[in-house]
Amino acid sequence: MAKIKGNRNIFITTAIILFFIILSFVYYSPQLEGKQLMASDLLNYKGMSKEISDYRADTGEEALWTNSMFGGMPAYLISVGYGGELVAKIQHWFLSAFPRPAGYLALGFICFFVMCLVLGVDRFIALAGSMMWGFGTYFFVLIESGHYTKVHTLMYMPLIVGGVLSAYRNKPLWGALLTALGLSWMLSANHPQMTYYAGLMVLIIGITYLVYAFREKTLPAFFKSTALLVVALLLAVGTNFGRLYSVYEYGKYSTRGKSELKVDEQNQTKGLDKNYILEYSYDLGEAMTAFIPRFKGGGMSEPLGEKSEVYSFFEKNQGRAAAKQVTESLPLYWGSQPISAAPFYFGAVVFFLFVFGLFAVKGKDKWWIVAVVAVSFLLSLGKNFATLSNFMIDYFPGYNKFRDVKNIIFIQHFAMVVMGMLAVRELVLGRIEKKELLKSLKYSWFIVGGVALLFAVLPGIAGDFRGPSDIRLAQAGWPEQLLNALRDDRRSVLRMDAFRSLVFVSLSAGVVWLFIQEKLKAAYAVALWVLLILVDLWPVNKKYMNNESFVAKSKVEKPFTPSKADQAILKDPDPDYRVLNLTVSPFQDASTSYFHKSIGGYHGAKMERYQELFDHQLYPEIQRLIGGFRNPTTLDSVLTSLDVLNMLNTRYFIYDPNSAPLPNPNALGNAWFVNDFRVVANANEEIEALSDFDAASEAIVDERYADQLKEVSLGTGRNSQIKLVEYQPNYLKYQAKVAGGTALAVFSEIHYPKGWNAYIDGEKVDYLRANYVLRAMAIPEGSHEVEFKFHPSSYFVGNKISLASSLLLLIAAAGLIFVEWKRKPKHEEEAAQ
Repeated sequence: MAKIKGNRNIFITTAIILFFIILSFVYYSPQLEGKQLMASDLLNYKGMSKEISDYRADTGEEALWTNSMFGGMPAYLISVGYGGELVAKIQHWFLSAFPRPAGYLALGFICFFVMCLVLGVDRFIALAGSMMWGFGTYFFVLIESGHYTKVHTLMYMPLIVGGVLSAYRNKPLWGALLTALGLSWMLSANHPQMTYYAGLMVLIIGITYLVYAFREKTLPAFFKSTALLVVALLLAVGTNFGRLYSVYEYGKYSTRGKSELKVDEQNQTKGLDKNYILEYSYDLGEAMTAFIPRFKGGGMSEPLGEKSEVYSFFEKNQGRAAAKQVTESLPLYWGSQPISAAPFYFGAVVFFLFVFGLFAVKGKDKWWIVAVVAVSFLLSLGKNFATLSNFMIDYFPGYNKFRDVKNIIFIQHFAMVVMGMLAVRELVLGRIEKKELLKSLKYSWFIVGGVALLFAVLPGIAGDFRGPSDIRLAQAGWPEQLLNALRDDRRSVLRMDAFRSLVFVSLSAGVVWLFIQEKLKAAYAVALWVLLILVDLWPVNKKYMNNESFVAKSKVEKPFTPSKADQAILKDPDPDYRVLNLTVSPFQDASTSYFHKSIGGYHGAKMERYQELFDHQLYPEIQRLIGGFRNPTTLDSVLTSLDVLNMLNTRYFIYDPNSAPLPNPNALGNAWFVNDFRVVANANEEIEALSDFDAASEAIVDERYADQLKEVSLGTGRNSQIKLVEYQPNYLKYQAKVAGGTALAVFSEIHYPKGWNAYIDGEKVDYLRANYVLRAMAIPEGSHEVEFKFHPSSYFVGNKISLASSLLLLIAAAGLIFVEWKRKPKHEEEAAQ
């Protein structure tokens, strides 16, 4: 009998996993036609990774550095392969078989389902829980924007939580193994912020179980499980050590690190500035979009339709064509976010089951869930709950490294789904008296349904429906009558969605009532919940992530077509020079990097000093350059004044994609000798000195490098020459001829001491930083071969540690499975007797 039951369970599990995979590809059906997703962040990724990918294709090696953005930066957070990450290859195989984004959705379903099985949840209840998790609108909004690494990282969170809970319950070894595997895969997905937030949830779980262990006097068992989980943590970190150490090392030099400038000390932290961290903060109204999707109007370009007040206004005054055009791109959104592509809707069914779980679920699991929901909600408020946010930024390790704090709501969503699933399990198991269940049902429906009904009947209590965009519309000439029509439409969609949520809450409550009254079997009740989840979440998700987001594969693989300006620049045979493209937002766009080495680019963790160079020097120079284009008679004098752009070897300016680029005759080239140098005391003096210096003849040097300048002879730059003779992203070779003593060479390459090594005639030598961001070197008299090689030990040593840790984890997994396999026949024998 046990064997028959086991075979039946295997069949059901396999069927459910196949259902997840099929459902994922049904949602993303254009993938079956060979189409691929076209998203803004994916386009930027194509641009920023082009040089790295080309080098990998040509050599089979990792460049680890790219010169295609921001004058040059490490490639760790762009595109780097780590051969030692053997464990990561397992999930790569899955995503090769089931490509993204459908593969991510299937992965999310499966990981949540596995967590449920590990925790002993019935397979069909686990199916419902997996649907509530995987169909959260949050994931589809991220996918549509191209935030693949965020989604990929989050999909492994159920494995970690399942492992931790299992370790603290009754299977410490298996729990630790699942935790190690889940965390190893999560880390390899390479989104530290999402991993950090998941870690906060695990910390809350651990504290909750510690409190209960103290109360129940089971501390020895708790600490044993904790010790095994710490080992799991170390193994998971070890399997990704090369990746983590490289990113950690670079983080100190990126915008996530502490600045040396003393500007705004109140706003400044050891990581990002506080204002930047808290720029995207939720408020109570934004938080309500998890329950009523268009509580704040939906997305920023939410279509209104022909029944809207604005449509009627335009139809009467300008005709149907004008009305249709305007209502397709109006700012229906009236919330406080600078950008909002769509609401992060959890689902009305999820909210009802969560509140029902508050009454039905007992014990430690209830309280860690409540704590996670409360903490994540409060932290998502950011600047709107500044006391807590500032405390976390100032005192909680690592919290100041990440921005967009509202992203933490994903652990709120996860915890609410788990609570809803546990509530359904308690209901089905029949461990609660009927009277108590009916009481819990009544309270849940009154609370959740009452909130929905309140906003459906009285939408005005949500606010005045005035948004930041209204000011711009008024400035553009919109009359107050038209703005009032827009506000009426915002009120209307809130009321509509509130009624919608009320319907799903009532239907969910109805299923619970029918089951309690024994008018509906458990299997049918769960099936109805699955159906309600699909009907609730599918259409909302499709509104923001649908078939129109997909295009032909060829458009994704080659997303950019070279303009006439690009084509002209690409004829230049020099392997290393830079381009400033003024036809795009240079520091928010990576398309230029697809063809050229760009002054700008797009990345959330660019080098701190380069960002400061832009803020203090590059931006004013770019504005002067734009002014020069507007007044061509002064353009030549403007070009000679652009010392910072010139020292970065900016050889071409693109001002019109359909015209030839403007060559910059003042670009200083790959390297040059200077006649003089100025030593300054600190970063503030260094960056200010760039406002008044001649980059061709003078170098600005921080006093910490003064010892390397002792042998330099002033004036030697006049009779010395240096030329780049070989270029690769991670290797540069120059030929230098120095006359009259030791000369100081400045290189138009970004200074980064963690990996770039310098050599003169094959011997390793010191180099220094000059002009705030560039490399410089004292070169002795005579003819010399000068080389720069990028060989970061964090990557190469770290990769070996990753390989060793991966082998250890895989051996541990194999050993545990083998021991369990050997014990299984014995258990079956005992059961038969």
